Amino acid sequence: MGLAAVVVAYGCCVGSRERYQRYVEPRIPKNSQYVYMIEQTSIAECYNAILDALYCECGLDAVVLLHDDLEITDPNAEVKFLAALATDPEIALVGVAGGYGVGSLAWWNANTVGHQQIESGLLDFGPRTGYVDILEGSILVFGPWAIENLRFDTRFAGFHGYDDVAMIAHSYGKNVYVADVDTFHHVQLGFKSQESAEAWAVADAQFREKWGF
Repeated sequence: MGLAAVVVAYGCCVGSRERYQRYVEPRIPKNSQYVYMIEQTSIAECYNAILDALYCECGLDAVVLLHDDLEITDPNAEVKFLAALATDPEIALVGVAGGYGVGSLAWWNANTVGHQQIESGLLDFGPRTGYVDILEGSILVFGPWAIENLRFDTRFAGFHGYDDVAMIAHSYGKNVYVADVDTFHHVQLGFKSQESAEAWAVADAQFREKWGF
């Protein structure tokens, strides 16, 4: 009897086709299933729609949701993500960086774990693996339970606050984990604009009110 094939699917909220075709598409393993949505106004709604579409596919071992400027540079990424999910049956989500002991969306000001390359250089957050409260949101890996049961809170409008999904996982008694996977997030350090910074501040206030921080 042969072993069952591992099935990992991918989803992307695409703001720029050029970025998607440059950074995301070449790194998706051949014959993988993927869903991408273009010109969305809410990443939470977009990701929920992608998860709903992929949930119809039976037997998925993981769904990787990523930004259109996130390049998976680790050739063993899928193996490492799946190994992380297998570390603990209660792990719902896996990412590449995050923090614990948080009191806001600013996980980078808490106890940090993981690493990520960005245009400004390598961000080294300390230990390469470990449990966290919130994950850095440019790449989020959903395990089988999360694919079926976990969705983003659409009260967070636009493109900030969706990383609250990790706290939702915790509310179900599930765990969130950082794996040692190399990625290149093609952004500079900091917010893209004053408008983006202000939108993040609104989302952070919603987050703190929701979770009592």
